[in-house]
Amino acid sequence: MNNQINKFLKFILVIIIFFLPKFNNASEILIYADNISYDEEENIIARGNAKIFRDNQLLVSDLIIFKKKDKKIILPTNFTLKDSNNNFLNGSNGFFNQNLKNGEFNNLKIKLNDGSRIIGNSGKRIGDIDIITKGVYTPCKSRIKIANFVCPTWQLEGEKILHDNKNLFLYQKHSKMRVINTPVFYIPYLVTPSPLRKDRKSGFLTPSLSLNFFDTKTSQSISFPYYFNISMDKELTFTPMINYGAGVDSSQRFSFDYNQIISGGNLSTDLTFDSNFENQNNNKWLSDASLVTNYNQNINEKFKISIDSAFQTSQNYIQITNPNDDLSYKTSLSSKINIEGYNIKNIDDYFKANINFYQINQKNEDNKTTPTVLPNLSYYTGAKTYNNIRFTELYEFYNIFRDKNTTIHSKKQQKISHKFNTSNEFIKFNSKINFRTETYNQIFNIENKLIENNTYHTGSVYRLFPIIGLDILSPFKLKNNKHNLVFTPKSHFVLSPGMSNSNKISNEDSSNNNLSLNNIGSLNRYSGSDKVDNSKRISYGFTVNNEVVRFDLFQLYEFTNNSNFHSEQGNDDHLSDLLGGFEYNKINKFNYNFRYDPNESFLKEQNVNLINNNGFGELKLSYLDQKNKNDGIVTQDTETFNYEYTSKKFFNFSQIKINGLYDLKKEINTEYNLGYSYFDECFGINIDFGRKSYKEDNLNPQDILTFMFSFKNIGSYKSTNLAVSEKDKQDIKWEENDLDNSLFQSNE
Repeated sequence: MNNQINKFLKFILVIIIFFLPKFNNASEILIYADNISYDEEENIIARGNAKIFRDNQLLVSDLIIFKKKDKKIILPTNFTLKDSNNNFLNGSNGFFNQNLKNGEFNNLKIKLNDGSRIIGNSGKRIGDIDIITKGVYTPCKSRIKIANFVCPTWQLEGEKILHDNKNLFLYQKHSKMRVINTPVFYIPYLVTPSPLRKDRKSGFLTPSLSLNFFDTKTSQSISFPYYFNISMDKELTFTPMINYGAGVDSSQRFSFDYNQIISGGNLSTDLTFDSNFENQNNNKWLSDASLVTNYNQNINEKFKISIDSAFQTSQNYIQITNPNDDLSYKTSLSSKINIEGYNIKNIDDYFKANINFYQINQKNEDNKTTPTVLPNLSYYTGAKTYNNIRFTELYEFYNIFRDKNTTIHSKKQQKISHKFNTSNEFIKFNSKINFRTETYNQIFNIENKLIENNTYHTGSVYRLFPIIGLDILSPFKLKNNKHNLVFTPKSHFVLSPGMSNSNKISNEDSSNNNLSLNNIGSLNRYSGSDKVDNSKRISYGFTVNNEVVRFDLFQLYEFTNNSNFHSEQGNDDHLSDLLGGFEYNKINKFNYNFRYDPNESFLKEQNVNLINNNGFGELKLSYLDQKNKNDGIVTQDTETFNYEYTSKKFFNFSQIKINGLYDLKKEINTEYNLGYSYFDECFGINIDFGRKSYKEDNLNPQDILTFMFSFKNIGSYKSTNLAVSEKDKQDIKWEENDLDNSLFQSNE
């Protein structure tokens, strides 16, 4: 007991002696230990659980010697330093100055607050810089045992490693990456953001090297991306790529990816172009290019503008340079300007102005027949109510033109349209009754519209077209209903002029039309208003549903002999197709929809979808069967089966994905993909195999095998092997990809 009291008194005495001359200086150090003594030079010697506190930093060792005159902390044995950011530094046989800002030590081990580690033979701390000699960096916590050797999944070895704790960058000289202790690449100088870094900084990104195999020839390409942190709201990534080898002239590709945050919006621009600076006898330095721009901006509290454009100098250039971009697979590239306005006069009104230009993106297409929309204006006035009657109005104007007309579209067409809607809904006779009207008041100006063989129409067309409808819904429940089912018989009565749509009007906005449960009760079943529904009809059916299941069955009868929409759907008789659907929605989901033609005793379409969640993962199945008849002959017969399976994580970090499309008519798996992924806390690997098969003799199957390795805080590298056939060319390419660190998981 007395011994403990003596130690405590010595500890207090040391503090008083050490701090009394400068008790107002908050930057002095605090020392305590099991035993504290002095030597003849008045150096403080702390033994046993010795600790030093200073500026939210803690230094711990079994033996600490503080040289008061030199203001130096000597550490003859192992020590641990915890800094103010919860990073830990371990070493031995070293020293620090009094403020713990500078020092040298051996057997260095640094553990950053994200779990990453840096280990070296020796090291120095100079202010915010740690310099490690013969160091190793890894973010991996897990270990792999190879024989008697234990190593992390991957690591970077450097002759010199410099960790900038202030600017948060990691510099490595003569860097070598090891995966499972196997060297995979070497680079003389490597700069990567520190795992602790949150801010952006200009500098070179990790370069990438590609190897391309064409028959017996091999070519290479290398890229050196550079990142410009222009300002807080602007950034630019410039990536030059140089191709060489294979006995061909050299070529270059340059890409610029610019992003800017604007007050109330954003701007992004992607420019890619190919050049042939080194080609012999070359008089054209620019060979191909593409420019994609996206701009969004709030003009004020009511209006916003968006500009999207996509241009390319040759067909399929975007598909070649960036096959993962959605633009690659579009029939045409669109450049458009949209101005949208909300709450202009009324709280729910809406204004939209649109300008559209198109460029054909596929071969064997004529760009002269693609339209230019300059402009397309619409204004929805919002809803007004008077005596329980709801009124809405929609004003539309467009000006559409193309270089030459087609067999179905005119060369030029303008439309001015006013649509007036009313709705009067009330409850009577235990039913919900809704009386609706739609009135179209339109003027069309047309130039060169083909109406008959070699006969063209140019002129104006005026159309006044009212449609009247009555909806009746009568929901009820049965007594002793165990499943809480609601039965809702529904009927819709529609009256409109029997006047058929004029073939003088080019159909520009009503091209996608199909009879479905969603539009069977609509007054105008066409998607736009260039065509209007000239039908007198009644639709009837019922819905049975509760919180889990739903069943629909509907049909309609056409009184009009020349109903345009009805005949375009392939119906020659007055009775329409029978539409039905069933849904089950709980943990597992199932739905079935069908379309049956009773006149032909013919099932035109059926679709089944199943989503099953089980203890092994998620399974999605989809079956589609579509048929069309013309004069009793089947003109279209499609039957496909889609499948997709995503497993749950197994062995903590692994996952399997399978998906594909099987053509039941051609009896061929037109495409399927198999994928395996592994992501632990620092390393990830994706192995994906895909095949696309074709029934046509002139098209060969395509096999794509992709490997992607991902390293936390470094990036990911992908290799794609596209083998058209054994004799045709093969292309193996390694690409650097952006990486989302959230993919990496910990099993803790």
